[in-house]
Amino acid sequence: MTLSAPGALAVELRPHSPTQWIATYYPMVDTPAGRWADVTWALHQCVMPTTTEKPLEPARWLDLRSPDPGHLCYASHQGWAPQLAAGYTAALAIYDAEATVEPLSQEEAQRMRTGTVVVPAGQLSEWVLDDLQDETSATCS
Repeated sequence: MTLSAPGALAVELRPHSPTQWIATYYPMVDTPAGRWADVTWALHQCVMPTTTEKPLEPARWLDLRSPDPGHLCYASHQGWAPQLAAGYTAALAIYDAEATVEPLSQEEAQRMRTGTVVVPAGQLSEWVLDDLQDETSATCS
């Protein structure tokens, strides 16, 4: 898998507690199935205070491409833009430090394809819950 666009990161925002949300940063990758967040590689996480008094909403995903909190990609989350931008910078630095620079051999690339499961972001929670239910039923039987 290759990074889909230089500097593109997916961020999952989800409730962490009644007063906090958590942002998890993932690289965006191109796969044969399209462009997805590589949820097997959490680059960075940060906890942010809840910005409103309304009930917590389900998780949401952002596609971030800039360290500038004034960039359009932060428009729908202005209250968190500085924290999200700082997290973006930290996650991108981790990606740059840890990503493989050299191309993989055909054998290594095939091994990665064989061991890779691509889960569309909207189905991730269902996939995790199904997996947990399978584990629970196996241990309770």
